[in-house]
Amino acid sequence: MSRSNLPREDIPKVFHSSRARTGRLVHLIPDEIAQEEPQHTLFAYAKGTSPKDGFVDVSAERFANAVNRTSWFLETLLGKPKGFETVAYMGPSEYTRSRASRSRALYVWESPSDTMTTDDIRYFLLMFGAIKVGYQMLFLSPRNSIEGHVNILNVMECRIFLNGNGTDVEDIRSRRIMANAVVPELGELLDPTQVPIYPYSKTFEEAKMDPGLVLHTTGSTGLPKPIVWRNGTLSTYEAWRTIPRIDGYVPTTEVYSTARRAYTSMPLFHTSGLNAGITWSLLCGVTLVYGSPHVVPNPQYVDEMHRYAGVDASMGAPSLYEELSRDEHALAHINRLEYVIASGAPLSQTAGNLISEHTRVISNLGSTETACLQRLAPDINDWSYFYWHPTHSGIEMREYSPGLYELFLVRVPGLEVYQGIFMNFPKLTEWSMSDLYERHPDPQKPFLYRYVGRKDDVIVLSNGEKVSPALMEASLQSSPLVKGAMVVGRAKFQPAVLIELNDKPPQSVRERQDIVRQLIPFLNEANTHAPAHGQLDQYHILFADPERPVHYLGQGKIQRIRTYALYERDIERLYRSIDDLEDHITIMENRPRLELTASDAIVSWLENLLKDITGFQKIAANQDLFESGVDSLHVIRVARELRFQAKREGLAARLKSFSPKDIYAHPNLNDLAARILEYINRPPEANGRRHSQGHEADTATDHKASIEDAERLLHKYIKALPRSEKRTPGLTPERNITVLLTGSTGSLGSYILDALYRDSNVARIICLNRSSTAEEKHAQSCVQRGLASISGSRVQFLKASLALPKLGLEDAQYAQVVNNVTHIIHNQWPVNFNWRVGSFEPYIQGVTNLVHLSNVSKHSAFILFVSSVSAVGSWKGPGPAPEQAIDDLSVAAPMGYGQSKLISECLLAEASRRSAVRSASCRVGIIAGPVESQLGLWNPHEYIPSIIISSAYLGFLPATFPSRDRVDWVPVDKVSRALIEVLLSCSKKQQPDHVSLSADVFHIVNQDVISWSDHLMPGVANLYAQESMNVKLVPFDKWVEVLKRSADASSLDVERNPAIRLLDFYLGVSGTDKVPRALASERARQVSKTLRDVGPVSMDWVRNWMSQWQV
Repeated sequence: MSRSNLPREDIPKVFHSSRARTGRLVHLIPDEIAQEEPQHTLFAYAKGTSPKDGFVDVSAERFANAVNRTSWFLETLLGKPKGFETVAYMGPSEYTRSRASRSRALYVWESPSDTMTTDDIRYFLLMFGAIKVGYQMLFLSPRNSIEGHVNILNVMECRIFLNGNGTDVEDIRSRRIMANAVVPELGELLDPTQVPIYPYSKTFEEAKMDPGLVLHTTGSTGLPKPIVWRNGTLSTYEAWRTIPRIDGYVPTTEVYSTARRAYTSMPLFHTSGLNAGITWSLLCGVTLVYGSPHVVPNPQYVDEMHRYAGVDASMGAPSLYEELSRDEHALAHINRLEYVIASGAPLSQTAGNLISEHTRVISNLGSTETACLQRLAPDINDWSYFYWHPTHSGIEMREYSPGLYELFLVRVPGLEVYQGIFMNFPKLTEWSMSDLYERHPDPQKPFLYRYVGRKDDVIVLSNGEKVSPALMEASLQSSPLVKGAMVVGRAKFQPAVLIELNDKPPQSVRERQDIVRQLIPFLNEANTHAPAHGQLDQYHILFADPERPVHYLGQGKIQRIRTYALYERDIERLYRSIDDLEDHITIMENRPRLELTASDAIVSWLENLLKDITGFQKIAANQDLFESGVDSLHVIRVARELRFQAKREGLAARLKSFSPKDIYAHPNLNDLAARILEYINRPPEANGRRHSQGHEADTATDHKASIEDAERLLHKYIKALPRSEKRTPGLTPERNITVLLTGSTGSLGSYILDALYRDSNVARIICLNRSSTAEEKHAQSCVQRGLASISGSRVQFLKASLALPKLGLEDAQYAQVVNNVTHIIHNQWPVNFNWRVGSFEPYIQGVTNLVHLSNVSKHSAFILFVSSVSAVGSWKGPGPAPEQAIDDLSVAAPMGYGQSKLISECLLAEASRRSAVRSASCRVGIIAGPVESQLGLWNPHEYIPSIIISSAYLGFLPATFPSRDRVDWVPVDKVSRALIEVLLSCSKKQQPDHVSLSADVFHIVNQDVISWSDHLMPGVANLYAQESMNVKLVPFDKWVEVLKRSADASSLDVERNPAIRLLDFYLGVSGTDKVPRALASERARQVSKTLRDVGPVSMDWVRNWMSQWQV
């Protein structure tokens, strides 16, 4: 529910939500209010610099009269306009008055909390007065540089510049010739002497597209740009009050109406400041109170406003409330408020939670381009989330990357009065705000989204993963030590942070240790807003130099581009020094020492380290690390910490060759500790030859051990298979079948689900996924990939854990599956080539559990297992690898992924012998991008797309690829259809005499093979040439050398050069002695018309893929 309190009962009727209506011209509302409630106080402003000096109230009658006086003043001064001419205005402020003492640059501002109240309500008088006369006011921010001001004025062809008395605009006027005048003082305009109402006769339909106001962007990525608001744009604030409630959630404007007097420190040239004046004062009847224009807002002043201004609500920059949240006395004053609105930037979770214990916190974000976004108020405990109205906003949250959603506004017929963006930009049909959000973790609240940052600010790490820094920075800035924080790390393996302290930066190692120790709680909170691959640590902290002050935009936001340019060399030096253990050995005083003498001590230290790095609870010493959620970045950090500790103990030489591979090969703490002791107890490596021999011996031993581990797992789960004596399989229907699909949300899974949904033989589909949001993910996938929208009751999504008894389903759900499912497609499998086979044990157990399901199912459900050609990746027999069951685990590729797939095939083969469970394993080769639609995308992070994308960047294309010369790829939309054809064909074997002694096996590869060197690469080179791109064909080894050199370049760009993430892989598969694998596929072609007709990879396909990759 939205509310814990109701709008106050004494609201004058003119402000009742029941009176709200769309199509209302905002600039005429002051006259309407003055007629019905002339003595109602709309605004109040401070008499002096202290809130104790009192306030001047401005009644509705007096304000409306002032608007009309301003209209007559503008007509007298400027005459009637010929066509919505632009009139610029910049009000007086302490900022512009003291500009000379702050240097000649107008944009310099010295504190992120300096939100700079410049102004008074003349902004509203000028805006409404100008609209009535026929001008459009342009409000300029005093924060702009001279270049920024002039750019805006030039774009708008502005010839008239108004300013308040005391506003220094000579530098601006020296760069552009304009007529200039000083506007009357506020007291003059508010003179109670009545003037005639300035006539305005246009209806809403006639006036809605007339330009009424010009604001501008912040210029965070360049010069600020003007944005023209229409009269209809301003009307969206009134339309907001008319959106319907949903399940107890009410429009946020109803929450606003619970206050009587509200203080705002937001400047009136800013969207938030205008929003407050229009929504609070003119629409909701809340008196809006302004502080002195001679005082820059600061926490002490805001606290005094809360105490002495008689307010019961407050709105300002988050940086102000960050500091107030740490002051018990200030919190006591906040306790009297109905709500606090943090506007313009995210408030840290810590500060928001503290304040929400005393009053409601409302997050307020928007943009100059959009004006009002129609939303409902979330519950008090969900203060950091937004509830965009599902039927009256046109907002779509589209998945940007796993767990992140990009906000799009989509034009919806009939919603024009609610969608300001399309008033401002009438030719658009949709628009991205370039803002990213994360969904509420509660599956009961999938409609709530929390802002995590700008897409423009997203940091793309060297592994291609993305980090949104906004909430991380807000968490760090909640520390009383921190003035500002900026997370960096573009094209690096992990992020770092530049921190500007409120006091001087550390002058010694010991001071740094003390400061870092105090920052660790805030680092930990920041990391709760980061994915595992994007977390900060104590080594990647750079403190700003007071001699080079950080640049701010306001509301605590750092101007990223200018600040990064200021500190780029320092940031690069920080990253380089991380690899120099001498520079960082002293920093490690914040980490307990590791005793490299006893296994128990190492295990205990590793447990604490992993808890610190991952945030997980204690991981048992014999528990698989990767099953517990440890990922690749955690592994790298553990390896680095161990090397640091060895250096500390004088044992660096012994752990020099310790690497992440050792952790993958020993994936529990007991085994890892034993491996570490093995390194420590070795004699120091005397020379490279001895080390090389030892490494080769280790590699051979590890491979042998991995096969032994695989065999142990196979025997373990063979014992767990059901045994049914002479069991006769039930009849599996050929029509009206019910398919259980695991893993429906990935690329292949989405296309399998689509193929099933389109197949008339399939009556029902049950999707099992690890996530509770699989249905929403598939809906988004349908839009992105051009798949059929799922509707009706044919498809059911269930959250499941396949390794648990009954697949982790409730008893009723499992009974439903047992009684109805006729076919099973098992597609859910993690793709991780680093894991040892033991880390795949839960997924192998899942195969066993699916065998049990088939065995007890009413229809003897047929199992189709989506395997991989890596299951036979080490085939060395004569001819191509055959389409048949293989029980020799050494045939699998020497990695856990391929071994786990072959183990699963063996289990299915054994299940067919033991209990007549029928199955087919489909070993799928390289799955290419879709070809039947322009939509969809072959993941550019995979190794083949990365080659083609990076080649455009490098200027070199690998003419050869010896180990991959057979191009037998199958597009994903054809793979999915081939799998369905195999499923339906094999499951027709109904009677006992048709049951084979072994499970079926098929190879889903393209038999119409072309050559990489003879056909594919010459064709790709020709496509490059058609785009006038100079890309040279070179041997694969040469191409890898070029790629390796690019890794050392300072201009590393992982978006344009994604192959850099896979450099180790390319190094491993290079060499002219490599032989491409071949796989038989006659049986698959017999049962699959799609595979028979697929045809070779064509240049039309490649052209489509390259277009999707934007090469």
